[in-house]
Amino acid sequence: MSFIQLVTRDMHTSLRKVVFMSALGGMSNAAILAAINTGAANADQGHKADVWAMAVFVIALFLFIKTQVYVTTTITAEIEAIIHRIRTRLLDSVRRSELLSVERVGRARIVAAITSDAAVLTQASNMLSFSIQAPVLISFVAIYVAYLSFAAFALSVVIVTLTGTIFHFRSRKLAAERATAAAQERRLFDRVSDFLDGFKEVRLNADRSNDLYNDAYDISRTAANIKIHAQAETFKQIVSAQSYMYILLGAVVFIAPQFSDTLGGGGASITKVTTALLYVVGACFGLVQSIPVLLNANAAASRMETLDAALQGMVSTDKEAAPITVPKRFDKIEVRNMMFHYSDKHSAVGFQIGPIDFELRAGELVFLTGGNGSGKSTFLRVLSGLYAPDSGDIILDGMRVNDSNRDAYRGLISGIFFDYHLFKRLYGIPHADPDDVHRLLAQFRLEDKTGIANGEFRTLDLSGGQRRRVALIVSLLEKRPILLLDEWTAEQDPEFRRKFYDELLPDLMKAGTTVVVITHDDRYLDELHLPARRIKMDEGRIVDQRTVG
Repeated sequence: MSFIQLVTRDMHTSLRKVVFMSALGGMSNAAILAAINTGAANADQGHKADVWAMAVFVIALFLFIKTQVYVTTTITAEIEAIIHRIRTRLLDSVRRSELLSVERVGRARIVAAITSDAAVLTQASNMLSFSIQAPVLISFVAIYVAYLSFAAFALSVVIVTLTGTIFHFRSRKLAAERATAAAQERRLFDRVSDFLDGFKEVRLNADRSNDLYNDAYDISRTAANIKIHAQAETFKQIVSAQSYMYILLGAVVFIAPQFSDTLGGGGASITKVTTALLYVVGACFGLVQSIPVLLNANAAASRMETLDAALQGMVSTDKEAAPITVPKRFDKIEVRNMMFHYSDKHSAVGFQIGPIDFELRAGELVFLTGGNGSGKSTFLRVLSGLYAPDSGDIILDGMRVNDSNRDAYRGLISGIFFDYHLFKRLYGIPHADPDDVHRLLAQFRLEDKTGIANGEFRTLDLSGGQRRRVALIVSLLEKRPILLLDEWTAEQDPEFRRKFYDELLPDLMKAGTTVVVITHDDRYLDELHLPARRIKMDEGRIVDQRTVG
């Protein structure tokens, strides 16, 4: 979808009114030109100033100012409103999509659409205003030129049409290069994320740092080379188009008088025609210079619309049928013959867990153990409802979990995954009890590190272990019956790790919270005195389970 199609489809202001005001602006421009030409001709002939010409000039200037202000402000406001609607629609689609779908789309593509592509549309707003008004101005001035000399008019039509046709076909060839450059820039965003998210690993390994830098350098250079070629070709087209306009002026001055009596002899008509064509040439120059910006906007609009359609296709329509009713408690969750296969989006390599049979009862404590890559984290994502199983069932109190009720099922669960994200604000917890907050901060030994004011943490500039404690505080403030923890103790010091097993878990059990913990802390599990189940996974399957405590 082109940028102009997007604007005309989604704008709320009457398109007819915008076109009418643009036409009125073009007419006023042509009237200003005619009034100036008339006044100049009278001055050359020694006559007094023409009152009618002066009146037309004043009225046309007033209309020109009013229409210019209306069209530019209206189009700018409409484009920003459209960008806002697309952004919020994309964000809404993302939040209602499934985790696997968002992972397949890719973070870079989503961020680029919401930020850089939207910025391209904003930059194009002024150009679009001019691009709407310039053709109208050219049309009315062309009528004026035809009135002065049909030969000059016909010559102008031929040259302008030829120029526009050549420019159009050459521009289409550059669209693929612009799309390739945009794809390279999304890849570069991934490399920047690697630098920032993996900063510690990069600083620890000079070879990794060099390889990552060289990869980012190659991607950036490739994108730059593609854009240089595309921009160079575009500028060549602009220069060619400008040359054709100068050829037009030269043809009207030197050639057209040979075929037109009205332009012969160097009279006033050729001066008027040349002045009028200077208006046309100026408008054409502006149009030509706006085309690269509008072409970039076309590509950005197309990417945003394609992403929007892709995300909309991933959102289940069943979720929009009725408000979500989140259960406050549960008795039993059963996983029956569940299988899930994860495929890497860039290759055929995949990972499978299952078949798995598993049962979780209210108030139970379950530990998942096993080596790295055994499927524990993937199983936790399936159990939480973030991944839908490929086969088999998850049954909540006798009710099968499917697309229509998965959001309600997820409402039972709080989770801290290994790649968790910590939010600055307490989103989704509008009325956190200050006493609970103070008690938890003290219990987790964070009262002198951070705090909550107006629903927002004072700071999250904390160590990795402290950030995980803050994440657990947020999960506890949600007060959901099920808590899933993926290697939560991994970054805790020995003292707080012992506190987790000896104090925090018993408190959670007393509160009736159901807890599932992924852990490698075998020594602590051997010394645990709480009743719990210990399940071992290997190669995506449960290979052993027993009761401890």
